[in-house]
Amino acid sequence: MAQHDVDADLNKFYKGHVVLGTERRKLLAERRDACLGRLREGLKLLGEKHATTYKSHQRPINQGSYAMHTLNQHPEGEYDIDVAVIFAEADLPANAKDSRQRMANALLEAGGGFLTEPEARTNAVTVWYADGTHVDLAIYREVSGFWGTKLEHAGGDTWAERDPSAITDWFTRQVDERSPGLLANVRDQQLRRVVRWVKAFARSRVSWSLPGGMILTSLAVEVYSFDRGRDDVSLLNTVKALKYRLSSNLEVNNPVNGVSLTAKPECKIQVRNLLRKLEKATEWLSIIEESTCTREQTLRAWGRFFNHEFWGLVAEAEGPAEEVAKADVTHLRIDVGVARSQGGTTTPYNIKQGSIAKKRHIHFALPSEWRNVPNVEYRWTVRNTGDEAVEAKQEQYILNSPNEAWRTAAYQGIHTMTCEILRGGHVTARGVRRIRVGRW
Repeated sequence: MAQHDVDADLNKFYKGHVVLGTERRKLLAERRDACLGRLREGLKLLGEKHATTYKSHQRPINQGSYAMHTLNQHPEGEYDIDVAVIFAEADLPANAKDSRQRMANALLEAGGGFLTEPEARTNAVTVWYADGTHVDLAIYREVSGFWGTKLEHAGGDTWAERDPSAITDWFTRQVDERSPGLLANVRDQQLRRVVRWVKAFARSRVSWSLPGGMILTSLAVEVYSFDRGRDDVSLLNTVKALKYRLSSNLEVNNPVNGVSLTAKPECKIQVRNLLRKLEKATEWLSIIEESTCTREQTLRAWGRFFNHEFWGLVAEAEGPAEEVAKADVTHLRIDVGVARSQGGTTTPYNIKQGSIAKKRHIHFALPSEWRNVPNVEYRWTVRNTGDEAVEAKQEQYILNSPNEAWRTAAYQGIHTMTCEILRGGHVTARGVRRIRVGRW
């Protein structure tokens, strides 16, 4: 049992630094609606371009953490919004892949403040905005038959029957049925808060490559340990139960249809990473249950768990945005752009914009006055941080290129590109740029 009651502290942290709040949620709803509006306008423009008519969607259905009210605050404003977009069967191509591509083309036709061009991915059309917001539009068609109507999702090359509200409905039932009831001393919907805290822990270090929200939510619900008196006790016991569960079984299934959520190799690696982080976390939190533990030690343990300065600790250092050159070394500007393909059209990038998506191509270029300088050596050093880079043994390597360097965003985390210009073996100019790569 935790020696010191920090339930009030945990809920203050929740309200101030975890839960979205009304204003943020409203802004995200506006971003979602603007994206859907661009889709509608883009289909109209695309139809005019091809001398035909492309009808838009009948209705949207919110999905994922936004719909389940488990979408947390993000320090860089990087929010993930999932929306199911329902069309009439006759208004889409027969091929699922073609349907997604039409939506991507329509969004591109309508234009907008995109960080990179909208992309038709395997399960959705993804839009990355320059402010860090990431919108996934899952394309559905409504099919009528003898037994009524059903919804089919455009995933991969095929259509598959799926209910876009099923996960949200399942989670809502779990929260209502398993959270402590009216006689409890904690606020209602404890399970939802515990899920949010688990997700806050999993996203507390940018260098960590851990599972996505569906896997985290499914696991947290599975092992949830309710407590009628204190949320901090519930969270502590849930974290311990989660570590115990993963230590014996790393497989995670969809709670609605039983399909594996960890079939892909990268998902298995992420779940294994989660177990390793939980093993450390339970060590950090173990002091809380010791009889000699002080209140300060309890707060520091939770501060280490969440890696947040709210708890009186300095958050994990990730280095300055730009390194300052030494007095005898000239500062070297490096321009950075993001493109969908190597050599393609680039969009300027600044780390304050947030993350870029994996597999995007990054162009690092020197200004004209530093290009092709005679009698010097150019040295580009790539440093990758995070679990994925460690797994791939790609934490650091050197490139030789006189004016520019193209790299592919392959690993989640903060990645640093350093360019040094050497004359006679001595560094005369140095520049550093940092790139934040998201988990998508």
